Amino acid sequence: MAITPLEWFPFPSEEKRLDYLKEHKLTPKTYQEPKPLFYSGIYAEGTEVCTAEGLVNENTLVIRVGEEYHCIHPDYLLEMQGSRKNSSASKKVQKPAAEKKTGGIDFVAIDFETATGNYNSACSLGIAVVRDLEVAETWYHTFQPPFNYYEEGNVYVHGITPAMTEHEKPFDDYWEEIRHFFDKKNLILAHNARFDTNVLRKSLKDDAKVPNFRYADTLNMVKFIPGRHGLDACCDYFGIELEHHHNGLEDAIACAKVAIACVKAGGYTTFDEYMKREKPGTNEFHLSRRNSFYHQKAVKISELTATVDQFDLTHPLYQKRVAFTGDLTLERGAAMQLAVNKGAVVRSGVSAKTDILVIGRQNELPGAPMNKKERKARELTEEGKASIRLMEEAEFMELVK
Repeated sequence: MAITPLEWFPFPSEEKRLDYLKEHKLTPKTYQEPKPLFYSGIYAEGTEVCTAEGLVNENTLVIRVGEEYHCIHPDYLLEMQGSRKNSSASKKVQKPAAEKKTGGIDFVAIDFETATGNYNSACSLGIAVVRDLEVAETWYHTFQPPFNYYEEGNVYVHGITPAMTEHEKPFDDYWEEIRHFFDKKNLILAHNARFDTNVLRKSLKDDAKVPNFRYADTLNMVKFIPGRHGLDACCDYFGIELEHHHNGLEDAIACAKVAIACVKAGGYTTFDEYMKREKPGTNEFHLSRRNSFYHQKAVKISELTATVDQFDLTHPLYQKRVAFTGDLTLERGAAMQLAVNKGAVVRSGVSAKTDILVIGRQNELPGAPMNKKERKARELTEEGKASIRLMEEAEFMELVK
């Protein structure tokens, strides 16, 4: 017997059960006993009788469907009662007597996790392929982000550490293995798709490998849900299990199941029909967008202070005046902090007193001019007014390891 993993409590009495069902309009106030309830969600092939067994909290009801127990929001269960009552007279959806299985892909749900605040630091990806409103195939892998560098906040969220990816390959090395999922014929789904599509754009090294596919955001599908629309909140509403939130695979599967639940909540029998009638919107993923130049967030250098107890006085960065330019793999503030922790004096601009200029990715558009800081550093050095060392980010990262 499957039991919901959440801690829950049975109704202490039939009276309490009845009161709860009346309060949430699942039983008319004039009834002396619970009205029969019906469940038609993702855990049932059709419509099945269910019973209210207890609560996780006021907004999470535990129901029994056959021999299984599942969590569900009472409002969602109420919608199922209305859908059943009006299904034969519904003008919105015409359901065929029997739905033919096509075997084709409805959509592909994805979820990236990153090692830092930068989009190009993918450290894991989960993929869930949905056919005929069922998760039919999954894929998951962890990757080594650039320099295998992680920020503490990201590790706290997803639990992936540098030790876990020390011997992994970067995301780009797995692209040929998974690029078929991103075929032009497939619709890609993600919860907060802007994040995941930006991670994809920034994580692939070879522009020629980037496909042009359609994608949609499940955030646009769940607007009818009251309250928060985070993936965990949506799963709570639909009674979908999400034991390890921010695990790439579990989140991808959860995203897929949320989309499936939205389709069924609307009374539709196919994903295509839902998309045509509800129109949650799709976007085109274009190769050209990846060529745009990404600026780093502004950092207040005056607020940077060392977070180490003592410096290595022999370190190459100790007491050196260091500036940064270009699109770094790390957040600009994180890179500056690493330099400060080695005893460097970080500066916002380039002058004759600058010792080192760390150079990140520059604007790669055809005909784009050299970065102003790099141009100034070269001019000062060529004119003999300074001796500024131009250092690639990879070399800098080796120094601050």
